[in-house]
Amino acid sequence: MCDNTNKNIYLPYLATVEEVIDETPDVRTLKLVFQDEQVRDSFNFRAGQFAEYSAFGAGESTFCIASSPTRKGYIECCFRSVGRVTEELRRLEVGDSMGIRGPYGNSFPIEQFYGKNLVFVAGGIALPPLRTLIWNCLDLRDKFGEITIVYGARTEADLVYKRELKEWEERGDVRLVKT
Repeated sequence: MCDNTNKNIYLPYLATVEEVIDETPDVRTLKLVFQDEQVRDSFNFRAGQFAEYSAFGAGESTFCIASSPTRKGYIECCFRSVGRVTEELRRLEVGDSMGIRGPYGNSFPIEQFYGKNLVFVAGGIALPPLRTLIWNCLDLRDKFGEITIVYGARTEADLVYKRELKEWEERGDVRLVKT
C-alpha cells in the first residue's frame, strides 16, 4: 500500500494519463503516473490487487492493477468499454487527469511459487490480472522453474497485449501457447 497514512481512503489520488494503448476496438490500457511525487514514490502493491479508477463526473470502476509491482513510478489498468464509467475512462487522452483509490484486496502468494514450474491460463480480457503476476515472475525470473503461458481469445483481433505476447514468444525463458 501507499505509505501515506494520513490519506483519506475515500478520496482518490490524482493521476495523469501518460500513455493510451488500444488493445482491441473495445479494450484499452491506460498507463498512469501519480501527480504527487510522494505518492508516486511510496505507492506499493502486490500482484493480484485492484484499485478504484475515477472518471470525474461519471463515477468509478474497479479493475486489477495490470502492471507489475516490480516496475515503479506508474501503474496500468486495462478495461473493456461496457458502461458509463468505462466509456468516460475511454475518452481520456494523454495528459488528462483521473483518480485512483487503492490498492485493495488479496494478492497472489508469489513467494510460495519460488522454485516451482508455473502455468498461467487466461482468455480474452482475463489476461490483465495474470499479466501483473507474469511480469512479476519474469522480472524475478531466477526464482522460478519453467514458465508457460496459455492464452486465447475468440479471434486474433480480441487478443490483448499483442506487443507483450510477441515479446514473450521471442524470450528463450518462457513458453507461450496461443489458442
